[in-house]
Amino acid sequence: MKKNTGGTATVAFSGGKDSTAAVLLLREQGIAVRALTMRLGLADEDEKLSRIENLARVLDVPWQVLDLRSAFRDKVLDYFVNAYRSGRTPNPCVLCNRHIKFGLLLGEVHKSDPAAVFASGHYAAKIFISDPDGPRRGGPEGPRRGGGRWFLCEPAARRKSQIYFLAMINPAVLEKIVFPIAAMTIDQVRARVTGLPLANPEESQDVCFLQDEVLASYLSRLVPESFADGDIIATGGKKIGRHHGAVHFTVGQRRGTGHASGRRLYVIGRDMAANTVTLGDERDLLADSLTVANPVFWRPLRSGEKLQVKVRYQLRGHDAEISEVSPARIRAVFKDPVRAVTPGQFGVFYDGGIIVAAGEIV
Repeated sequence: MKKNTGGTATVAFSGGKDSTAAVLLLREQGIAVRALTMRLGLADEDEKLSRIENLARVLDVPWQVLDLRSAFRDKVLDYFVNAYRSGRTPNPCVLCNRHIKFGLLLGEVHKSDPAAVFASGHYAAKIFISDPDGPRRGGPEGPRRGGGRWFLCEPAARRKSQIYFLAMINPAVLEKIVFPIAAMTIDQVRARVTGLPLANPEESQDVCFLQDEVLASYLSRLVPESFADGDIIATGGKKIGRHHGAVHFTVGQRRGTGHASGRRLYVIGRDMAANTVTLGDERDLLADSLTVANPVFWRPLRSGEKLQVKVRYQLRGHDAEISEVSPARIRAVFKDPVRAVTPGQFGVFYDGGIIVAAGEIV
């Protein structure tokens, strides 16, 4: 980060190593820091909040808890369950960042202190481009100039990059967000917080509300109808076996289908209404294109433009050409067929290391 003097910042504070490092780094910049933690209604939350409060006391930073249980249930938990109920494979972290952390939490920060910046311990960076429709490069953390805008870009610790999970936030809020650990490696972050009583010393979970519970156990309580026995069918519709709940299966799965065959078969689809799971060859998993709905545009896209698309976290980007753009959807044709493009996940469009659009795969 650049050297700063004065100003205020509120850190989204989970008590883990990343948000703790963010607090320390901001304070070293001469910034007055406060910490804000979300109450989400998770199991054993009071005990966890007590550990976070203790860490804030050790850090000597003002700390507050914001109750977002109702919104988290409506925007994240219900979304998660309804997606599985309809046969989609959801990514709740993307929606939590959009609606909760960089939505309601950020909004509360600006209500109490409109001049404050909002800091997050994500492994992410941002870049200012003065002409978004021209050259695709600019200086990170550069000065604001008329006609330009901020974009998400890759951090120094690229293998830990979390910008995929931030792709659906409102682009307009990025101006007031900082990512203090953007230039740090994982080892540097760990070294920075050594010896502190972290509230969450382990790596953060991808789905926080599962809290080490097996997914099938969690869903069996909330979507019991998805655990009814049903048919396993081949691509032509022939019944080739039985399953004990379509929710157990994911697109692309080969092992654990319960069906023996002379050739490798993969899950290529689930029909929750018919309660069937379809198996096919690996070639049946390949998609020539994808369509995303209700997209977020970081800059205008145009038909014929060539970009890279990630269809889930940690996969490399796939070369693709935009074939259709509208406020409601984006369609892209892959240069080479892509395996297991899964409804409910998010398609994120990159121009080099910069995110330019994203939407839910349909």
